Amino acid sequence: MANVFTVRSKQERDKLQEAAKPLVRNELGPLGDAEVEWFCGNLGLSRRYFASVGPDDVAKHTMLLFAAKFRARVAGHKFGLDISDEGRDRAIYICPSKDTTDPKVAQESASAEVEKRIEAIYLDEAWHATQTPHNAGQSAEASKADQIQAQGGSEVPCEGYVVEAFRSSGEVARTVPIRLRLFVVQRPNYPDAAGESGIASLACSQFLNFISPKFFPEYETLLARAATSNGCVVSTSMPAEEDWSEHSMHNEEQDIVVRVAHKRGTTHSFYSSASQLYRMHGFRSRVKAIWPFRNAIDIQTVWLSPMEPISYKELQKRVESVKLHLTLSYILPRTPFTSLVANRQLGASEHAYAYCALVYAHHFLTLRPNETDSAAPYKATLFPEIDTSSHQTSGRIKMRLRQNMLTEPRLAEAVLKYPEIVSKLYSAFEELHAPWTPVGDRFNPKTEENLAKMIVRQVPNEINQRVLLCFLTFNKWILKTNFFKEDRNVLAFRLDPRVMDNSEYPETPYGIFLVCGSVFRGFHIRFRDVARGGIRLIKSANEQAYANNVATLLEENYALAMTQQQKNKDIPEGGSKGTILLAPDHQDKGHVAFDQYIDGILDVLLPDKRMKDYLGEPEILFFGPDENTADKMDRAAQRAKQRGYALWKASTTGKSIAMGGIPHDTYGMTTRSVHQYVLGFYRQLELQESTIKKFQTGGPDGDLGSNEILISHDKTLTIVDGSGVLHDPEGLNREELQRLATSRQMACHFNQKMLSPAGFFVDVRDVDRTLPDGSLVQSGLQFRNGFHLDPRAAADLFVPCGGRPESINVSNVHQLFSAKGEPRFKIIVEGANLFLTQGARHKLEAAGVHLVKDASANKGGVTSSSLEVLTALSLADEEFKQLMTAPTGTPPDSMPAFYRSYVTEVQARIEENARMEFECLWSEWKKLGGNVPMSNLTDILSAKINALNDRIQQSTLWDDVALRSIVFTKYVPKTLLDHIGMEKLQQRVPESYLRSIFGCYLAAQYIYSYGPSASEFDFFDFITRFRSVSPAKL
Repeated sequence: MANVFTVRSKQERDKLQEAAKPLVRNELGPLGDAEVEWFCGNLGLSRRYFASVGPDDVAKHTMLLFAAKFRARVAGHKFGLDISDEGRDRAIYICPSKDTTDPKVAQESASAEVEKRIEAIYLDEAWHATQTPHNAGQSAEASKADQIQAQGGSEVPCEGYVVEAFRSSGEVARTVPIRLRLFVVQRPNYPDAAGESGIASLACSQFLNFISPKFFPEYETLLARAATSNGCVVSTSMPAEEDWSEHSMHNEEQDIVVRVAHKRGTTHSFYSSASQLYRMHGFRSRVKAIWPFRNAIDIQTVWLSPMEPISYKELQKRVESVKLHLTLSYILPRTPFTSLVANRQLGASEHAYAYCALVYAHHFLTLRPNETDSAAPYKATLFPEIDTSSHQTSGRIKMRLRQNMLTEPRLAEAVLKYPEIVSKLYSAFEELHAPWTPVGDRFNPKTEENLAKMIVRQVPNEINQRVLLCFLTFNKWILKTNFFKEDRNVLAFRLDPRVMDNSEYPETPYGIFLVCGSVFRGFHIRFRDVARGGIRLIKSANEQAYANNVATLLEENYALAMTQQQKNKDIPEGGSKGTILLAPDHQDKGHVAFDQYIDGILDVLLPDKRMKDYLGEPEILFFGPDENTADKMDRAAQRAKQRGYALWKASTTGKSIAMGGIPHDTYGMTTRSVHQYVLGFYRQLELQESTIKKFQTGGPDGDLGSNEILISHDKTLTIVDGSGVLHDPEGLNREELQRLATSRQMACHFNQKMLSPAGFFVDVRDVDRTLPDGSLVQSGLQFRNGFHLDPRAAADLFVPCGGRPESINVSNVHQLFSAKGEPRFKIIVEGANLFLTQGARHKLEAAGVHLVKDASANKGGVTSSSLEVLTALSLADEEFKQLMTAPTGTPPDSMPAFYRSYVTEVQARIEENARMEFECLWSEWKKLGGNVPMSNLTDILSAKINALNDRIQQSTLWDDVALRSIVFTKYVPKTLLDHIGMEKLQQRVPESYLRSIFGCYLAAQYIYSYGPSASEFDFFDFITRFRSVSPAKL
């Protein structure tokens, strides 16, 4: 194999040696020359080392090694690890090197410890490296990282670090039979790239000095592939078969080269993990290097040789296995099963399968056997005394079980104890889903029964048994997976929705995705074929918060999607929701997680011959913004376009105006719906808005909070937001609130001189703060978190515009009542999703509170997003660019005329739909004598509209071309229809979407007009009247 390095000739190395001698002689005297000669010759460092250093480096490394040997000799102990020098710009480590395939020995070796230290301090990819700088209990490496960062007054530089590691073939000294690893860490030096092209314009000088230019094309190809991937890209080079012999392991020219490219900041513990993989496969590394490039991509390159003589065929097999393990190591977090891989009890693919199946089991392990599960007869019922008839009750029970009993570490014991059974379960998984296996029946009762009987027979422990049986059902419920695609960067599974077809969930979804990545896990649930909903990125402040979040992830996702389904009743898309839960040590990797989540969904959404498809039909998904993803919609649409998704323009909503989005916050879309319900109550209860006292969660820095302030004319007493509690019983100065809302500043920026003597602002950081009434606040954070339950939180109107789900629930709702049992709020309009539980709503309504739940109030945003989707589906690419986009920062009044007109129609539609729904709810509530909670009526109304919508879409009404034209003319905003015309509309928009428009519009108009208890005759009358509308009146 040709040498790929700019290696110095022996004469050049001798010159380097001679130049270093006087530098060492100045420090060590006559001993210096001999030490330099030993270091440059007898130590047996790779010629690649001398290609990347100068005389000063050689001199310094020689003296550091001499000092380590001298200290060991004087102290009378063995030569050991010597962390020589660490600074912000450069570090050097010299340590013993051990050639071993024993995983325990390798993991505890000095070089392994150095690699972990480099990751923690310089590469910012270790487990602890994403903790806050002064986190209690942080590791020594994290503390050291803080110290080094402080030297430069900023964080670890975004341009990364160069890491080069060299193994000596010779020994430290005649009396010290130890080989060494020498690690050099330094900041990249980027030369002036003016006039350069290709890799020369991107690479640092360390790379350019190390790699021969004739091999630049290989690296350019790798960089190009990595730039379009959200994962890692691996390439290998091997010597020719005719050049390979049993002696090749000693020949530096016959090394195997492995290159791994990935976007900077997307890895964790990858450097040290890769080293373990090489050793596990019987390779030693002569040289390892990490080179950062200007385009934020790092390339790790390693030169490997076998530890013992092997055949060429065995070499090929091991190299292919290394490639597979590297990609899976990038995809997976560090799992409890790593030891099983190292001990060869599980292969790489089996390891990946075990982790994903464990995640599935943690979330789907049911309280009772599922009737649709053919393995059910073999399952023991762990909790026969639990009543799971209520979804909310069941969800809470499952959360407590996951937190206290069925934790993931406990479930992992089943894999650790029975790896041989996991291997057999993986074989069944591979037979079902690998593209190279024959296509057969996904439901093979005989195979399933045999495996189930084996598990019951061999696994006596009840929980372990249920976990492994859950792995078996995991195999069966997968419809599509990217597991066997080489270029995947996460593992994604399209699940059969019947996995949730049991009493624990009131309605079976249409589709479920499970996505497992190295820094997150996530779900996507939708209730109709054509569906839309936000993607929520969930962060955890600490380990306990993560435990709570992971325990409720599936139930929260289901509830959010169900709420979206109820909310989406008068738009074509059904309800969906996606969740991305960041791992506890990767709270700063939201962009990485989001990009990989989208890639995983696209992997199984787009047709691909590398996947078995048990679904057998195309799917359409639309994503929207939610918590922590509002700034990520552009990148998702761009990725969908890059991946060849035909509907990429419509794939996300909430995009920037540069990509044709209609920003909800700019145009107050969500607030326009919420406020219509507030105004509806004012009308029906004959209240004057100017006299209303209001309590609001969600501050002036957020979308809903800021627009609620700007659109209202009430007397706001309280604002609770991320910064703290702003309260004034005399009313907060409206002009000052409007100033904050306009500039999107948090409540902490309120001019406190404008507060009355009784007013106050309590910062979340406050400790032992005395309030004007003399009461003491011990913790500002706890005060903020619970202020909506505080007796001072009393007003005519409560509008939750922000807050976590279930902030008010059956266990704390009593705190919303005075000592006399009177509710502290007269009206509640639930702007924030799931802020109250249904049980809490019932208690408040029973006490006389007028309440509208989120599924009714918070639908302005989804209406806007739906109509944004419609333009993306209806307009050709160039039309869309011309009519719906403008440069970032363009003010609303300078947008294209088409855009401005369309947005005005969207706003009017939102207000019209909200008014119609409120009047329908109020009318039905009055007709029933106030005996049915309005929160129940929302559910009834949504269920009626959604059910009728489904029936209409499948009925012969769709065949009535004239009726279709009337519906489309009424539904599609005039601005859009006038531009493209009816014919192009029906040509460009997918039929499934047009059917959804047809069904949802007729169903919603009918129920809003006639009420949820209307008869079939009423519907006949409605359709007759609808058909009679003359074209002139449309």
